[in-house]
Amino acid sequence: MRVVKIGDFSTELCGGTHTAQTGEIGLIKILKEGSVSSGVRRVEAITGEGSLRHFRKDHELEQVVSAFVVPTLAQKTRKNGAPSADEGHAHPETASPAEALKAELEKKDSEIKRLTRQLDQARMKSASSSTANIGDQIKDVKGVKVLAHRVDNLERAQLRTLVDQLRDKIGSGVVVLGSASNGSVSLIVGVTKDLTGRVQAGKVIGPVAQKVGGKGGGRPDLAEAGGKDAAALDAALDGVYSVVESLLGT
Repeated sequence: MRVVKIGDFSTELCGGTHTAQTGEIGLIKILKEGSVSSGVRRVEAITGEGSLRHFRKDHELEQVVSAFVVPTLAQKTRKNGAPSADEGHAHPETASPAEALKAELEKKDSEIKRLTRQLDQARMKSASSSTANIGDQIKDVKGVKVLAHRVDNLERAQLRTLVDQLRDKIGSGVVVLGSASNGSVSLIVGVTKDLTGRVQAGKVIGPVAQKVGGKGGGRPDLAEAGGKDAAALDAALDGVYSVVESLLGT
């Protein structure tokens, strides 16, 4: 085992002779380090021309990041001419590229979440307004009110909210909602508590989901399903009334 001494500050055990002198190593770029076992750390690095190539790539990335984040992180000017500080964002003149990029990504993530909330609210408002005049869509099936309605681009949570609203609106009955989004289908069936002894939501949603290439289930008063055939959704909803009729029997 060769002992390698570097100046008066480092003495190492070397597994082999790799360099004639330490100057041959040149620039060192540490890539990562971590724990190997208790009390032992492992350091991975590149040296020489390899490290130079790596630093050049880092520099190119730094230039791309700077061009991307500096315009958006620059101080804005208020209408009265006074500068407005962007709280939570590092000033572009003092921030490192990593800090600036992190701040920019956080800003964009916050904006995406805000826009997503607005979109969800708009979709929910549109879906609720489409049910404002549902009286014509409600059918009497052997003395039970049944409503089948299509509201596209709604998430499962939004469908649950809407089906609750519609059950409250009709008072007593069965509500089936279908939603198509990006080619997939979501279905939900809500049955008011007074009718679960005669009609179970899970038994309604089964045959309806089959028509859109899916399956599902749930409680007697609420059941959900998914499907893959959005083109068959209208036909599946049209068949809800006959499904409920068969469950009610004579």
